[in-house]
Formats: sequence, C-alpha cells, structure tokens
Amino acid sequence: MKQFNNLEELANWLRSCGIDTGIWGTGQYKTIANLWEEYESGEVSFEEDPPLRNVSVVQILVRRGSMVLLEIEQAFANGERRFRHQLPSEKIKANETTVDAAYRGLQEELGLRGDQISLKSTEGEREEIIIDSPSYPGLSTRYMMQKVVACVDGLPVEDFWRDNRAFSQGDPVQQHLWGWRKQV
Repeated sequence: MKQFNNLEELANWLRSCGIDTGIWGTGQYKTIANLWEEYESGEVSFEEDPPLRNVSVVQILVRRGSMVLLEIEQAFANGERRFRHQLPSEKIKANETTVDAAYRGLQEELGLRGDQISLKSTEGEREEIIIDSPSYPGLSTRYMMQKVVACVDGLPVEDFWRDNRAFSQGDPVQQHLWGWRKQV
C-alpha cells in the first residue's frame, strides 16, 4: 500500500503517475483535497504500481414489496446532474464494520434515525470491479462491494430529494434524488 503524509505528497504522486488532475474540482468532479480527506479518514487506500485507489463499499438493499430504493440522480451546486440508478451505498471507513457503515449511510444519505433502520442480513458474495473513477477521472479505482439487506421506516412513497450532509464539507453533490423502482 502507498502511504502519504500530506496532501502535497498525494498530489505529487498523482502527477508522477501521469494522472492529469486538471479537471478535478470542476463540474461533477471532486478535488485532490476531497481525495486527501477520503484517505485521511480511512475511506480509501492506494496501490502504487499501477496507481490504484481502493474503496470498500456497502450497498444497501431496501425493499418495498417488489420495489427497491435507488438513488436516481445527484444534483450539483453548479446545476449539473449525474444520473445514477444505484442502491444506497456508503464507503466503509477504516476500523468500521459493514453494518456500521450501512447504518451511517442510511442516516447520512436519507436522514433516517437509528430506530427507523433494521439490518437483516448480508446478501451474496463480495463483488469487485475496477473502473476509472467517476469522481476522480484518470484514477483507476477498485470497488470492493458487499450488500446488506435493510428494512426502514419513514421514507416517502413518491420520488424524493434529500440534501447531501457532506456538501458543506466540500463534496460537490448538493442533493440526491431517491425513488422506488422495480427490482431487476
């Protein structure tokens, strides 16, 4: 694993690896400072050769009859939107369990209280994919995902927006649109 002592070391490493960060911090993209915060909080780690960002993620399957809860889109402060069609998910921090991250994610992303959430089980094997990061273009990212099944109370039946609580801390996503869709 590649270790860094400060943001400048991370930025220099990215440049030395040929990763162009020129468009980071514009539009839908996060900044190098956001990446540093992810690293400092233990949400991500890095491998050196080839350069790779590692992220462990819990995906939360919330059902309502034959429907599942999905993040439909994200709205950015600059008015841009990114369509998602993804299960609620949360990065797992260092020294945090999958269950802890699922509770935290449902509370942060959907504004639920702990007493409105009941986690039932993990579902299936872990899935691993490597893609170019949608938040940090040019940086390959390995997502290691585990699903958790949850029952929740207090969510609207119709599509609904929730403010992103991390927006004030520099996350470019201002709001999330959630909705119930047929499970595929």
